Amino acid sequence: MTMFKSSPTISGDMPGAKKKVQPSKFLQTAMTLFVEKGFSQVTMAQVAKASGATVAELRSHYDTKEELLIAAFRVGHRKMEERLRTIISGDLDAHIGQMFDACLDGLMPFGPEIHLNLLLQATKDRTLMEIVRRTSRNVNFAVKAYLAQMVSLSIIDEVKDVEKVNEELVASLVEKVAGVMEGKDLTEIKKAWVAHGKKMLNPSYKTTVPALD
Repeated sequence: MTMFKSSPTISGDMPGAKKKVQPSKFLQTAMTLFVEKGFSQVTMAQVAKASGATVAELRSHYDTKEELLIAAFRVGHRKMEERLRTIISGDLDAHIGQMFDACLDGLMPFGPEIHLNLLLQATKDRTLMEIVRRTSRNVNFAVKAYLAQMVSLSIIDEVKDVEKVNEELVASLVEKVAGVMEGKDLTEIKKAWVAHGKKMLNPSYKTTVPALD
């Protein structure tokens, strides 16, 4: 009696079928190549090849490497905005700490090393510089809104010269995080930045427990 093998159950992709490359893979690959080779030297073909895809597949998501970079920063912006919209019940240190984490998301979605390398490259690349500046402006807007939220929650008093404070907070964060390149611990960097931020913000008397005599 002849025995017949049962046909394989079809579920999902057929055996041997090439899986589609997800947009997040393109972004991660592109950011890595921008650091390794320099933004101006990277081509769409190189990004596609390193991602295991064709140029056509890559271009179905992003037309240019500039779009890739902007999309990568947008990933961070979404994380930043989500974090800043989350109302926490901690003290001033906790709120400033949340601001640090959010700024890190917005400015450096793929890690400090990549962002700091791009900043260095931007000094010689006008297109890259404009994208980096646009990203910084978006983070500044988000921080300003968060400071206003902290005032409304009576975490801090009204911030005087909020534009200057805002810019200093973001600029000092980038400056301190640059210490990562020298081997400094990010946890200690965050602690130092929180202490710096506390000097610029006044706790609200409404939520500050008075010291005992």
